[in-house]
Amino acid sequence: MMNKKNILIITIIIVAILIGFGGFVLTQKTPHEKKMFTIGIARWNSDLTYGGNVEGFKEGLAEMGYVEGENVKFIIKTPESDLEIQRQIIESFVAAKVDLIYSLTTPGTLVAKDVTRKIPIVFSIVTYPVESGVIESLEGSNNNLVGTRNYITVERQYDQFEKIYAGTKVLAFVHRKDELNSDAQYLVMKALLKEKGIEVIDIGAVDLEDMRAQLESVIEAVDSIFLACDTLINVGGDEIAIEISKKYKKPCFAGLKGSVAKGALVGNVADFHAIGKLSGIKAGLILNGADPSSLLTESPVEDYVIINTKTAKEIGIKIPQYILDEVQEIVKE
Repeated sequence: MMNKKNILIITIIIVAILIGFGGFVLTQKTPHEKKMFTIGIARWNSDLTYGGNVEGFKEGLAEMGYVEGENVKFIIKTPESDLEIQRQIIESFVAAKVDLIYSLTTPGTLVAKDVTRKIPIVFSIVTYPVESGVIESLEGSNNNLVGTRNYITVERQYDQFEKIYAGTKVLAFVHRKDELNSDAQYLVMKALLKEKGIEVIDIGAVDLEDMRAQLESVIEAVDSIFLACDTLINVGGDEIAIEISKKYKKPCFAGLKGSVAKGALVGNVADFHAIGKLSGIKAGLILNGADPSSLLTESPVEDYVIINTKTAKEIGIKIPQYILDEVQEIVKE
């Protein structure tokens, strides 16, 4: 049996260990206690919809306790859809030792992924992140990325359009050639409409001039037009297609909210502000210490339907009131 002296010595040692461990714990600061975090935001281009996404991102961060000017600051740069400038921007973020990078669009995010495998990257407005190679799985990225998708199923998009216009026998699918997001979307749309007996003509364009030429060459043979979710549509492609759509009175539906605001007839779309906010919440979790690969990459759950009634009048389509009563947004002027 141990005598009182040995017990006292052991007790003193245990207390000393506990005090030492407690001191270690007390000196460790959680990420949230860091005075100021820096986030580099690569906005992709100056389109207002991207601006709304960034504002949503900041709101999500604020909900997580990261408020601009208090404990987080932003470096915001816009490459204006130029991949080389995007690379320079991401490299500048790495050089500045930012704590996190926020990247928009698939092309922009693939550049960010290529530049750094260490700094956490949160992305948004990436429709097919698995298919395009941004992450391995929606359930776990297996890398330093996580984010939100502007993904609405093709079935939901076409169903909403068909409620308004059911006369399509030939559809023109307009997108940027060889962009992974819209290439995947095209294949799904083609398969869906084949089951309905509808032909899909691929208008895969390399630039705006090519897009105009291709669409004008087939417009008289098609009944309707779909504008994909990609970067060519978002930098003026939608305006050209909408112009042709109205000229020939061929209804046009879209995968982007901004395209309907500009004059497409209807869209079941992702709300860029809402998915930006969700991305901001994910960024807050990462700043709190979460591993990006442990978080889910998510899509909008609810439909967000926007209808342009001004366009409907211009091309001679009457939209039933019960449909207008159900949509989330109506563009009248």
